[in-house]
Amino acid sequence: MKTVHRAASALLAALLFFSLFTFSAQAASYTGTVNKDKVFFRSKPNTDSIYYAVLKKGTKVTITGTSGQFYKVDYNKQSGYIMKSLVNTSSSAKQAFEEKEKPKKESKYARVDSISGLGSLPRATRRGSYGDDVEKLQRALQIKGFLKGGLDGKYGNGTADAVRKFQKSVKLSETGRADKATINMLFGKTKEVSAKDDPGMKGITSISKIEVPNTTKPGNSGRHVKALQQALKLRGYYKGSIDSSYGKETAEAVKRFQKSRGLSQDGIAGNSTIKKLFGKNAANYTIPTDSKDWFKDGKDIIPKRSSFVVKDVATGLTFSARRWSGYNHLDAEPLTKSDAATLKKIAGGSYSWARRAILIKYNGKVYAASMNTMPHGEQTIRNNDFSGHFCIHFPNSKTHGTNRVDSSHQSAVRRAQKSDW
Repeated sequence: MKTVHRAASALLAALLFFSLFTFSAQAASYTGTVNKDKVFFRSKPNTDSIYYAVLKKGTKVTITGTSGQFYKVDYNKQSGYIMKSLVNTSSSAKQAFEEKEKPKKESKYARVDSISGLGSLPRATRRGSYGDDVEKLQRALQIKGFLKGGLDGKYGNGTADAVRKFQKSVKLSETGRADKATINMLFGKTKEVSAKDDPGMKGITSISKIEVPNTTKPGNSGRHVKALQQALKLRGYYKGSIDSSYGKETAEAVKRFQKSRGLSQDGIAGNSTIKKLFGKNAANYTIPTDSKDWFKDGKDIIPKRSSFVVKDVATGLTFSARRWSGYNHLDAEPLTKSDAATLKKIAGGSYSWARRAILIKYNGKVYAASMNTMPHGEQTIRNNDFSGHFCIHFPNSKTHGTNRVDSSHQSAVRRAQKSDW
């Protein structure tokens, strides 16, 4: 009899647990409505994954979670993913999911792009330390290219590994501790670093691989200074690390270069200096147009979420865009509202599927391509006045819908190949 009672009690407990679990699961799910036609119900939260179905506008789905720009949903007894922008749901659902994905507060050093901009030197720290000094150290390591992680102010394994890499690059003892010598070297005057060993020179083996920068002067920082330092290092005038900061070492390198070319030695990278450094016609520098087979070596030329410049061959107009995704071809979005307006102007005032010959400039090189201007499908940039993305084709790329090479796009690519920037 006792055995029967125990069995009954166990069964009751199991049923109670199941009911509570079911209630909890139901409480965490919400109904969503697809707000566009031809929406992909994908197997994974990315646009390279296969899709189970193409849903029509008005289709109901059950939202069970989020993953980046995607909702995790159940549809037709199957679990998958749909872009958040393509599903309407209640404000309470959005609030519940967004609460879980609230980004952490941005570090006050996150937007500092030069070592000098970080201010005074941090105190010596080591594994287990935490606080402002560690946060400043981490940002310096990011600027130098040694740390890939975020700024959390916690001296963990990632920070220690980055410190060791920096110490190795400047020939210090590889302890992983940010001692005084390491701090002085990281924030102060650095030892000579060869082009081969400098992380800021990765992939840069000739002047032609560097995009011609704007004029700069001491106190400036950013990508134009970085390009100047890279060119000076290739020509043997700059021995320091590529830190994108126009400090004393950069100014002295510019002076040495100016002296070698008979220019006024003011340490300022003006028009004459830039022309001498990048070629006599630097102001009107023409970069040779390159062609890359999409499925051989073209797919990885522009990494996802990287920005680039597009030039429409017919009109000569240019705008900035960002690669979102794309497997058969490149899916891109105008970077800003202004870029979207330029794209619409290129299209003649009304977006269309017409193929247009274009040139793409990225990382100092120019590539022949073709695009349409029609906004469609999924998007990741919310405030650019462009609802969706547009397609860019390279030699032998294919459409997503037919999985075939599009002859009209390829014809436009060939026209682009005969043009230059």
